[in-house]
Amino acid sequence: MLGLARLGVDVFWVDCVRPMDPRKHAHGLEYLAKRFDRMAEDFAFKGRYCIVCEKRDRYFGMTKTELRRLARDTDLVVNLGGPLPESSVLMAARRRAYVDVDPGYTQLWAQEWDLSFDRHDLLFTVGQNVGGPGFAPPTDGREWIRILPPVVLEQWPARIDSECRRFSTVLDWRGSQQAKFNGRVYGGKREEFLRYLRLPTETGQHFELALCIGQHDHADLGRLHRNGWRAWNSYLVAGDPHSYREFIQHSRCEFGVAKSGYVETRSGWISDRTACYLASGKPAIVQSTGFEERLPTGEGLLTFRTPSEAAACVREVEADYLAHARAARRLAEEHFDSDKVLGSMLDAAGLR
Repeated sequence: MLGLARLGVDVFWVDCVRPMDPRKHAHGLEYLAKRFDRMAEDFAFKGRYCIVCEKRDRYFGMTKTELRRLARDTDLVVNLGGPLPESSVLMAARRRAYVDVDPGYTQLWAQEWDLSFDRHDLLFTVGQNVGGPGFAPPTDGREWIRILPPVVLEQWPARIDSECRRFSTVLDWRGSQQAKFNGRVYGGKREEFLRYLRLPTETGQHFELALCIGQHDHADLGRLHRNGWRAWNSYLVAGDPHSYREFIQHSRCEFGVAKSGYVETRSGWISDRTACYLASGKPAIVQSTGFEERLPTGEGLLTFRTPSEAAACVREVEADYLAHARAARRLAEEHFDSDKVLGSMLDAAGLR
């Protein structure tokens, strides 16, 4: 929203949510709407959003009538990875763009379910290889426009500080993504992450996680602890935009493991979280998903495929930390700047 507003776009946020189940969810819609309203005020878009629970015919922020009027006047809906039913009020907009934030998974899901691609005029993806020769899943002849995750640089100023110690990331241990392909099931990050358990002891560096993990995974927490990882409750240290930014900006470097589906499909996925680390002047060491052909790596942004390669990347960053930190910021400015990324999307939609 902030990036599009910088380009002179009149922007509104619409979020469609399911009813809250008190047996599964800690909070109800009223609490979540109030929390969202405080965030909207912090980032200067209060009064410019609507949270919709269609099954209960409830609207927070704008009224139902205001949302319908807005949809009729809208030039472009930017849909962040959700199906858009024919009945949606957003179908009244002049154009619609689907943004694939789960490349590999998205194309596999589309083999089983209707993800409403045909109800969109443009298809964007953060998968740098989607539709290319090395990409495994079928794309059914659809044209995917590749983009990088945008970051608003003024919201993420460089904070280069060699005194910061923690190699860190923010992650969901299991996640909700699952997909089947060629007889294999691709799930969350847990299975990939366990391959790198010994990294703190092998490198002698300080590793911390802002981790969303269930109580049934207490054995995994013990394994992380015994191998030198410090795990924080992600809701406590990164559960809102302010604490999320602080956690990243007080880190030394990102160490990121990708979900198996991103890796095995060679999707070229790269995280918006990594874009925030880079903008903050924090080097990023991330698992390869095949994006290296489209982004410069080796300084500021390093990739690995095995535990030994990951350890080598850590040692490489430590050998000249400040050079890697400055290179990280340059990468963000050259490739992830929201003015450039979102500007290219508006150009593709004919709206610049």
